[in-house]
Amino acid sequence: MGKKFLIVLAVIIGLGLVVYTYMGGFAEVKVSRAESSQVIVAGKYYEGSTDSEELGQIYQQVGKAVEQKQLAGDFAGIYYNNPGKDSKTLKAFIGVAVKDSSATLPSGFSFRVVPAGRQVLRGEVEANITIAPKRIYSTLFDYAEEQKLTLQEFYVERFPEGKPAVIEVALAQK
Repeated sequence: MGKKFLIVLAVIIGLGLVVYTYMGGFAEVKVSRAESSQVIVAGKYYEGSTDSEELGQIYQQVGKAVEQKQLAGDFAGIYYNNPGKDSKTLKAFIGVAVKDSSATLPSGFSFRVVPAGRQVLRGEVEANITIAPKRIYSTLFDYAEEQKLTLQEFYVERFPEGKPAVIEVALAQK
C-alpha cells in the first residue's frame, strides 16, 4: 500500500510540474529600466476590498465586453496602490488596452490614459495570466531592492495574447 501511494504521489507531482512548466511557471522574468509608452485603457474603476464580489464582476464584465467584441485589445489594468503592502483595499482601473479613445464604450465603461515618458521598471514573462503577475511583481520588487531603486505606487499591467505579459512600475523621481 505504501509503495502504491508513493508512486501515485510521484505521478501527481510530476503532472503538476508539467502543467506549471507549460503555463510558464519556470520562464525567466526579464527586467529592464525603460521609458513608458502611452497606454489607453477602456474599463472600470474599482476601489474596495481585494476579496469583494464586485471586483470579480468587473473582471467578468471586461471579459464579456471583449468576448462580445464591444472592446478589442489586450487585457490591462492600472493599479494605484499595492493592496498587500498596507491594507486589503485595492484602487484599480481594470479593462482593455485599446489603440485610441475613439472606440464606442460599453455602458459604464470609461477611458484612462497613462501618459508616455515615465521612467519605469519593466518586467516581462512568457507565462499564463494566472501565474505571470505574481512572478513579475516578486522579481521587480527584488530587483528594485537590489538596485536600491524607489518605486511609486503606480503599476500598469498588460496581457497581450500570444506575447509576454508586461508589468511596468513607475520609478520615483530623485
